Amino acid sequence: MEIKEILHILRHKRHDWMNQIQLLQGYASMDKMERVKEQLYQIIEQSEHERRLLNSGAENFTLWLLTFNWSHSHYQLTYLLDGDVDLSSHDDQLTAYAEKVITVLNEHSSSDELYEGFIHFLKTKEKFEINWSWTGEFKDTADLADKLTNDEGMTVFVDHHHELKINCKLE
Repeated sequence: MEIKEILHILRHKRHDWMNQIQLLQGYASMDKMERVKEQLYQIIEQSEHERRLLNSGAENFTLWLLTFNWSHSHYQLTYLLDGDVDLSSHDDQLTAYAEKVITVLNEHSSSDELYEGFIHFLKTKEKFEINWSWTGEFKDTADLADKLTNDEGMTVFVDHHHELKINCKLE
């Protein structure tokens, strides 16, 4: 990665932190201490999930996920990791599939709609599961589901053109 790319990422991260600090400052100035506490809790939770992601060993996927919202104007993506995980052996697979998801979503989305996505990483005793969900108005959902289903354990379900769910089980 070049210095310009690193600085670009740091600028975006700094901007995000400043937004959160200004929100806290606004609540504090209005003497809304319960809102300050709630926001601080959310920041701590988000930071913990970010730490888990950064320590997952999936360098390319981590970079893709952390920079996603800065690169895609009509998508908003959040994530949750239920614990520390080692994704290093799945890095290329996750990154390729994530890029495929966005490519296919772009083919089936409207530029005037905001699509909200959520990725939940679950660790079981013998397997690792990733659940993606997207909400928004999708076009040609049968084709969308068909293009996202693959032979690597990905299952796709689209509910009433408004919600897309993708389940992935990794060994």
